[in-house]
Amino acid sequence: MLNRRVLTSLVAALATTITTQSFAQDRGAGATPAAGAKAGATQGTFMTSDAIPWKPIDPSKPDGVQMFVVWGNPKGGASGILLKFPAGTDAGWHWHTAAYRGIVIQGKATHTVKGAAPQTGGPGSVWSQLAGQVHDDKCEEGGDCIEFAYFDGKLDFKPVDSSYRYQ
Repeated sequence: MLNRRVLTSLVAALATTITTQSFAQDRGAGATPAAGAKAGATQGTFMTSDAIPWKPIDPSKPDGVQMFVVWGNPKGGASGILLKFPAGTDAGWHWHTAAYRGIVIQGKATHTVKGAAPQTGGPGSVWSQLAGQVHDDKCEEGGDCIEFAYFDGKLDFKPVDSSYRYQ
């Protein structure tokens, strides 16, 4: 059973990082939370979930998996991202150079490591994924899935048996 204190801490950290990322939306193009701090910003920011500017992970699949960078630079190092999977979407077998940890925010998600039994869970379910380990992620039917993922390093997507590409 998941320790309530750990889950509460994770959700609080997620809420904090989402609010700081919205600085750019509130202050115009090119603004970042770090730039706001340098400029002397005196208050935090807030973004509602319906205002998140989702972008397709794979531009050739605009109705597929979407992402939003909460903090960091996924193309250059560690980052926290939100992922939105339409109901029934299967990312296919793939792996990443960096390890990551995930938490289901909404929906019913299945995470399967190659050679192991699928693990399915709803909001509050957490997992960790080793770097270089082949796995699959799927959003079950019944509603879209939203997940938060913290990547230890640069985000990449190495397909094994997947039509998705991340650029």
